[in-house]
Formats: sequence, structure tokens, C-alpha cells
Amino acid sequence: SAYMDKASDPAEQEVLIDEQLHSPEGLAVDWVHKHIYWTDSGNKTISVATVDGSRRRTLFSQDLSEPRAISVDPLRGFMYWSDWGYQAKIEKSGLNGVDRQTLVSDNIEWPNGITLDLLNQRLYWVDSKLHQLSSIDFNGGNRKMLISSTDFLSHPFGIAVFEDKVFWTDLENEAIFSANRLNGLEISILAENLNNPHDIVIFHELKQPRAADACELSAQPNGGCEYLCLPAPQTSSHSPKYTCACPDTMWLGPDMKRCYRVPPSTSTTTLASTTTRTVAATTRAPGTTAHSPTYQNHSTETSSPAAAVPSSVSVPRAPAVSPSTASPATSNHSQHYGNEGGKMGSTVTAAVIGIIVPMAVIALLCMSGYLIWRNWKRKNTKSMNFDNPVYRKTTEEEDEDELHIGRTAQVGHVYPAVSIPCWSSGCLSITAPVNISKALLILFREPRSQLHQLPKNPLSELPVVKCKRVALSLEDDGLP
Repeated sequence: SAYMDKASDPAEQEVLIDEQLHSPEGLAVDWVHKHIYWTDSGNKTISVATVDGSRRRTLFSQDLSEPRAISVDPLRGFMYWSDWGYQAKIEKSGLNGVDRQTLVSDNIEWPNGITLDLLNQRLYWVDSKLHQLSSIDFNGGNRKMLISSTDFLSHPFGIAVFEDKVFWTDLENEAIFSANRLNGLEISILAENLNNPHDIVIFHELKQPRAADACELSAQPNGGCEYLCLPAPQTSSHSPKYTCACPDTMWLGPDMKRCYRVPPSTSTTTLASTTTRTVAATTRAPGTTAHSPTYQNHSTETSSPAAAVPSSVSVPRAPAVSPSTASPATSNHSQHYGNEGGKMGSTVTAAVIGIIVPMAVIALLCMSGYLIWRNWKRKNTKSMNFDNPVYRKTTEEEDEDELHIGRTAQVGHVYPAVSIPCWSSGCLSITAPVNISKALLILFREPRSQLHQLPKNPLSELPVVKCKRVALSLEDDGLP
């Protein structure tokens, strides 16, 4: 923190909180009760602390995905915040963490900045995905869309309202715009050529109307609370003015003012069941969170402590941190992160299934198309088989006829075996040098004078007669 006129001087800047922070985004100041509220998108929490940062407490750590902007209404005891996570919404609750409720959950995608018009009791927000600027009343009704434009609302982030004007920053346009808050007209550019303008704040005394601090009106300092005195939401004339709160590692005692630690002998199971009974007996407000179950809807104006704590509940103290027992806040944080881990695992599984199943379907379609194409090709392919009986070689029987045509053993060149037709009932095996360009000679069992010269017509036109292993050796030099 720093004074406004000295904020640019690093020497004037003071560190308020530097522990248990991950990604703090939204920040709001309760100028009446001297508290600050902030959202942390890394820890998924909403917390409160005194303006000097000396005392702090986590108000919400469940059902938060990506909390961003936050605004407070200390006059009525409520705070409002936006969440642009997997279930985008705008919520509200009491400044002490009770009476949580959702105001907007439909037709909303990326709600970034939110701001309050305390005089007219309306909430304004910008949606950077829908490129819209809208408003509702403090109860979530009477919703209006003022501007819908991809030019003036390319990527809006921060928003503020004052009198009849609404102002917003745009990261893509790198500018600050303004328009009429009643009808969305009269859009103009106030500043441009900026470097990543994020949030915008209007400083004026009318933006922070004065009100009484209920905690200081009590006869006891800090409302009699040992740690934090938080304003309660004012929903009726009978609503309590404030409640006391303890650190995340401690619990309120039966007087609803002092903080106690868990005795070593107290078991977590017994404490949890007792706390549940205490909450059921002492409060009926919806949206109660696990971080402040014992002090919700209690104030110093309660007639007697006995009425606030039933006699059947025998819990003189509440839990603290020990080496073997987790604190309430730690348990809630662990449970919250466990839920987030399960949701993330489900998202990853769905993504894997969404990739594998389409790929398998595509593969099956491709295989089916290939099989259909192959079957069609086979049906439409015409084939012709030629069987030349002259050059056919059969190997069905051991004594099947063979014919070796080749060169002499000295040359070493052997031609493949072919079948040679004969014109007699029997043939002799003969090996004779024959010119391959001349007619083939066949030696029969008749005398030598009866040798016949084969006709010159093709071999395919001759009748086939099986011979007894006729072998011919062919050379380049023929017979005379």
C-alpha cells in the first residue's frame, strides 16, 4: 500500500501481505470497517484482512474456479465477485462469509471486471468473450445488456461507474472507453495507446459514502472480538451487526468472541460432528461455508451465550493445528484441491476419449473403403490364361518326360527343359549336337535310315507324344 500522491515512489510502498499468496487478482477496500478483500485464482480462495495486513482469514475456498474481480458494499454488508472458470458466474455473500448466493450463471462466459453503483444499487460487469457490458440489481434481477460490440469491447478487463457514465479498459484496443450507463450510448475514447490497461478506479468522496462502524460502536474495543470483527449482511432490521472471526488455524469458543486451539486429546471426527450440530442449531442462513461454521450469524447483540450454544453441545474449545491434526482451513483446502484434481482428471479423460474414438472410427471407415474397392477391382478385372502344351512341364510323376536343351558340358550353358513331340510309339534318349536354327532331329527305335526331319511348321501345330527323356545338347555349330 501507499498514499495516492506517493504511490509511484518505491520507498513509500509498504508490503502488507507476502505469505500464502499465489495469484492475487481482484482487490477491494472496505473503507468503513478498515478491511481489504481479495481473490486468488491460484489458491482458489477469497480472503479478508485488516488494512495493515496483520490479521487475515480465508472466507471461501470451495466452488471457486477462476475468481477475478471483487467489489464490496460496506453499507449493506455484502461483497460481490466474478468467476470466469468452467462454470462462469457472479456471486455475492456477506462481508463475514455468510449467505453466499449466485446472481448470474447463464449467458455469461468470461466475466472480468465488476463494479457497484451504490446509489442506484446496480452491479455492472464486462464479458470479454461475449463482448458485452451488462448490469443487474443487487439481488440479481432486472438484467440489462447495455453494449454489445466487438470494436469497443474487444477484450474488456476493468470497469468503473460514476454518476451517469460507465468506464472500462480494453486490452486489445489498449484504450479506456466511456459510455452512458443508462442506455449504452455516447461511446467515446478517453485514452489510447496504453500498455496493457487492466483495472480502473475512480476516486471521489461520493464513491465512498460515510457510515458507522458497528464494531467500534460496541462498548468493547473491536466489538469484543479477540481477532477479527467482520460486518454481517443487513437483510432485515433484526440482522446482527457483526460477527467475530478467528485465524484459519483456530476456532471460536462458546462465547463467540475468543479463539481457541484444539486440545491434543480432541479427535478430528468428534470435533467435526460437534461443529456440524452447532451450525445446525445456531444458523439457518444459506450458503454457509466450512471456514466459519461457528461464528456465522452471531453478534454481540445476542441476549445470552447460552441461547447461541445449545446445552447439548459440550465443546468448550475448537480446533487448532497440531503435528497430527490438520487445521480447518488446511482440511478445506485439501478437499478443494482434491475436487479440482478429480475434475481435471475427468476433463483429461474426456479429451483422450474424444481424440481416440474419432480416430478409431476414421480407421474403420478407411479399412471398409479399402475392402470395398479391392472387391470391386477383382470383379471388374478380366484375366486370360494361356496353356501351351508344347512348352508345359509336368512333374507329377517321377518318370515324367523331360527334355534338356543346352550347350555341351564344355561350354557350360544349359537351356531350360521343354517337351518335344514325337511321331512314334517310343523314343530313345539321344545326345547330339544340333544347330538351334535348323530343324530338330528325333531318333526312333527304327533303323537309322528311317530318321525323319521334323516339319518346318511351328511346334504348337504338331501332335504331342510322350517320349522317354529325350535330351538334346545345342551348340552354335550344327550338323552338316
